[in-house]
Amino acid sequence: MEKLSRREFLNQLVSMGLVAFFPFLLRERQISGLIRPPGSVFESLFNKLCFRCGVCFKTCPAHCLWPVPLDLGLNSWGSPYIIPRKAGCLRCGACGRACPSAAIRPVPTEQVKMGTAKINPALCLVWQSGKECLVCLEYCPVGAVILDEKGRPSVEPSLCVGCGLCEENCPVTGSVAAITVSTKGEKRYYPKENKYR
Repeated sequence: MEKLSRREFLNQLVSMGLVAFFPFLLRERQISGLIRPPGSVFESLFNKLCFRCGVCFKTCPAHCLWPVPLDLGLNSWGSPYIIPRKAGCLRCGACGRACPSAAIRPVPTEQVKMGTAKINPALCLVWQSGKECLVCLEYCPVGAVILDEKGRPSVEPSLCVGCGLCEENCPVTGSVAAITVSTKGEKRYYPKENKYR
């Protein structure tokens, strides 16, 4: 029988203690909505590889990475994810170059696809009141925000990289922006295939 390292033993001890006091942590959580850093491996492997060391948080110049809170489940707790409303990703690749566990891999900028943004016309100032607000258009680094014949914005999914700069800078007040990013269409790294898909 293989011996546990001291770190593995302590991790298991802490995990058992948490589960004993907070049994809800054993429940499977829907984690498909977590927007992971560019170059992240597929989700189940990501949670196994990530050390929760915090190097990516310190390295990120945009300060867009946050630790997954405990209420989303023990499996992903402490691993990095992006909350675009707080800060969008610059796609600089710093996290992938710094990650010591290979949970996040360096990825060419042109291959980054963290998800897809979508505009909610019910919240958008242009759609609702005809105001001249095109902040999402101005902040989109890839030209994915396009205008219709009435000057109303929408997102071209094939161009959007899911960086969240549009959501971060949307002037609609409140925690929910008029444009939001989901993981729809995201690309993750598959080591056995040595490619993003």
